[in-house]
Amino acid sequence: MANDKILFERRHVFIKERLSSPEKQASSLDEIKGTITIFENERGKFFCFKPFGLEDSMTDDWALVNGGQSIISFKNRGNDKDSIAVSPNPLLKFRYYFNINQLRSIRRYHMLHGIAYLIIVLKDGTTLPAFHFNLGGSRELLQLFIKYLKLEKSTQDNQLYVAKDDLPQENITEPISVFDQLNLFDDSSNMMKRMRGSDSRRTAIERFSKVTNFLKDAFLGQNEFIQMSDNPDGTMGADVTALMESFSRDLRESNNDGFEVIYKVDFKNLPEVIRCQPLTNKEWQMFFDKDGRIIDVKKVKERIFRGGLESNRLRRDIWKFLLNYYPWSSTHDERIELVKQKEFEYFAMKLQWKTMNEQQKQRNSLFRERESLIDKDAIRTDRTHEYFQGDNNVHLEVLHDILMTYNMFNFDLGYVQGMNDLLSPILIVMDNEVDAFWCFVGLMERMEQNFHMDQSHIKRQLSNLHTLLQFIDAELANYLVENNSSNMYFFFRWMLICFKREFSFDDVMYLWEVIWTDNLCQNFELLVCLAILISQKTVIMESKFGCNEILKHINDLSLKVPLEPLLKHAEGLYILLKQHDQSTPGLPASISAIMFPNKNKNLKKSNKNNNQDSDSDATSTISSVKSSREPSPNPNIERKTRTRQLTESHSIDENDSAVVSHTKNN
Repeated sequence: MANDKILFERRHVFIKERLSSPEKQASSLDEIKGTITIFENERGKFFCFKPFGLEDSMTDDWALVNGGQSIISFKNRGNDKDSIAVSPNPLLKFRYYFNINQLRSIRRYHMLHGIAYLIIVLKDGTTLPAFHFNLGGSRELLQLFIKYLKLEKSTQDNQLYVAKDDLPQENITEPISVFDQLNLFDDSSNMMKRMRGSDSRRTAIERFSKVTNFLKDAFLGQNEFIQMSDNPDGTMGADVTALMESFSRDLRESNNDGFEVIYKVDFKNLPEVIRCQPLTNKEWQMFFDKDGRIIDVKKVKERIFRGGLESNRLRRDIWKFLLNYYPWSSTHDERIELVKQKEFEYFAMKLQWKTMNEQQKQRNSLFRERESLIDKDAIRTDRTHEYFQGDNNVHLEVLHDILMTYNMFNFDLGYVQGMNDLLSPILIVMDNEVDAFWCFVGLMERMEQNFHMDQSHIKRQLSNLHTLLQFIDAELANYLVENNSSNMYFFFRWMLICFKREFSFDDVMYLWEVIWTDNLCQNFELLVCLAILISQKTVIMESKFGCNEILKHINDLSLKVPLEPLLKHAEGLYILLKQHDQSTPGLPASISAIMFPNKNKNLKKSNKNNNQDSDSDATSTISSVKSSREPSPNPNIERKTRTRQLTESHSIDENDSAVVSHTKNN
């Protein structure tokens, strides 16, 4: 640093992130203050953000490992060999350093009271946290970037500046594997965040921080589905590669382009959506009659959808209804009896696995494997949350026992990694083993298909996302196709554990209860995903991100996207889809099947009844029913005829039926 020329420096800049220290709650964000410096030396111009307290803690050559919790620094001792020092510090993961030629875009926002903040996106898709300038300086920093980089203001977003030229990139490391960037479960899997230095040092760091079991432990779950080979070159084994190729192939088979102009709807001008304050306990009590029965279930669900719930104490009651532990039509006395019955059932199931001896376990390899996986996952579940902090935490033992009992309750499915993430908020809210178990059972009834071995449901949901995106924003959908991202697997973690890692703990609970109401539709989470993706459209397209960069950028949005605007955006999309579905000619069949499946079921039922009751069309009805039940002598002719009818009325691609059904006959 002695030979560095300081071009810009501003102290007391802060970012809002979560420290992973045991003293901090996982539900709140910390203001991490530090200094932003732009300096120049013989290697180029560099950006550096260094949190206060780290000014003298590291050398010029460094790398972050262990999920960004520790640093490897090199110290040259003259003629001696370089020595390596490893220092743990939770602030280290918030030290940001890059050559400014790596910058792809920068967005400047104005807040109240004149405070501004900048969001920087790098060419590899990395999205840095928002840098807040309480004491000013954001404009000067932006002007400096404009001076040294060819930044152009976006024509679509006047707050966004994009580097248009591909400038030579200096001292840029090898890109992280596209699958490592998913970072589904194990926070330690992305051990090396950024580094610089000589090739020999880089090689030493890579060997030190090598991750060999990411896909086995994170993407699919330990001891589940596939065998992972530890190749000496760090690449994925043949089994993993084959799985991912199958994953992408299935999605390609079920995704289709080609919605015509006849369906064009302006989704840029969304209707105004009004959200409300959270439901209070006083309001909640007003929904009951004298027997403790809810008077208007639909109104309750709509109220929760509009504003969520004000406290965990209120969630302790209402989540039991939302997760079908309590029937909506039950009285107060009936619920008391139900709790007694469910408590007996729970401890009877728990006793089944608690009383198994070692000989019994030795004859049940599947039970042993699941028990081992639960043992490993339970002790590392949300350890930064105050509810699970400390050694010998009793709540972790309860979480472990619930997962083990669910394994007995639904042995066909058993335990799959990720279930612990879903159980954690429920246990925190209920603070009761039996109640948490039965609420978890209700949640798994909604989400069990996410954890099936063939991942068919997740594939179908990702395919549905792309189908919806084609209709809502064809430009963005086509861009993803051109950049090999139409399989949408950057949403895999979001869909698997329902945004558990994407928002703060409080926001996750709020989002879950909104989704559980099924107030608008049963696929509202798809619209939330689309709202997030569309909000990033300008950055992705004007930054010319490829497949790896898109994945990295979306993955880096975790804890950076405000929830309330997304809920408004998602509901606005739904309103326009609903309006268009009720108009003429209506929505394409594939879109209607995704968003309004009940309507399509009712329509089929109505058509069947009409056919049975019609006398004038008896002959054609018999012929129609017969042809629908008997195999056609020429299946190709039958498919072609049906497809032509769809095309004439809706102008859809001829493969639209594949998009609607998403099923395969083996």
